[in-house]
Amino acid sequence: MSRTFFLLLAGLTLTASAAAAPASANLQNIRHEYQGPDNCAPVTALTVLGYHGTRVTQASAAAAMKDYPGDPQVSSLELAAYLGRFGLRSVIRYAGDADVLRELVSRGFPVVVQQRLKPGSNVAHFRTVYGYSSGSFLLSDPLRGPSLRLSNAEMTELWRFYNGEYLVAYPPAREGEVRAAMGENFNVAANWRNARQLGEQQVKARPSDPYAWWGLAKATLRLGDAETAAGQFDRAVNLGVPTIYYLYRQEAFEAWTQAGWYTRTLQITERALDAWPKSKELQKFRDLAGQALGD
Repeated sequence: MSRTFFLLLAGLTLTASAAAAPASANLQNIRHEYQGPDNCAPVTALTVLGYHGTRVTQASAAAAMKDYPGDPQVSSLELAAYLGRFGLRSVIRYAGDADVLRELVSRGFPVVVQQRLKPGSNVAHFRTVYGYSSGSFLLSDPLRGPSLRLSNAEMTELWRFYNGEYLVAYPPAREGEVRAAMGENFNVAANWRNARQLGEQQVKARPSDPYAWWGLAKATLRLGDAETAAGQFDRAVNLGVPTIYYLYRQEAFEAWTQAGWYTRTLQITERALDAWPKSKELQKFRDLAGQALGD
């Protein structure tokens, strides 16, 4: 075959790909409700479930997902488990970017992102992306309303504090569409490799950024190198991860426990438990460290 034929074929492929990805999308039937105290996860659950045809109340979702009344933290894993009660399958991935959001939304899947509540805040917050256009995204925000629009730059900035974490829930029969939208990142190991590569780039570009080091450390841990991850997490902590971060993220304690850094685990978990004494996740790692040290 001639070189001209190959160039023509490549051009046709690019044209088809561009046509398959619309310049904008806006999903319908997105249910919104303003949250009660610390209820962004229950509201996010009712938004996602409502889109897929199931109605739940904020109160019932909160009762199911929270460890106790007033529990300030619900993890993505807990959210996914709750959605699973209603027949939805979820994948949670990291190193998300604008492209994967557009691919998923354009195919009919709202995407839950975990981000910073607002610039300058250390509070983690769930939002649901359900639309996009040139240069911006449309989100249902349990606090800021049903039609929050964030620019690409704002999305990236709020998202980097939680390492581009995203969750997509879907009926099992539609898994092929999700796989097509996510590409290799549907595979857990491939996603962690990509997250590690991104983390390496970010710590090189921003060596004083504790969240970049945290993201690199988490990917390193998930790829099986707890010893290296322990040092990377320690770097993040020394650079200034706020205490509230440990309420949402316990991977440092996983790495330190596996690497035998029990004193460091005990030091940080005790500090965090002073602020959130009922956290079962913090209690677990404190107790493991205490037992290992003979306390």
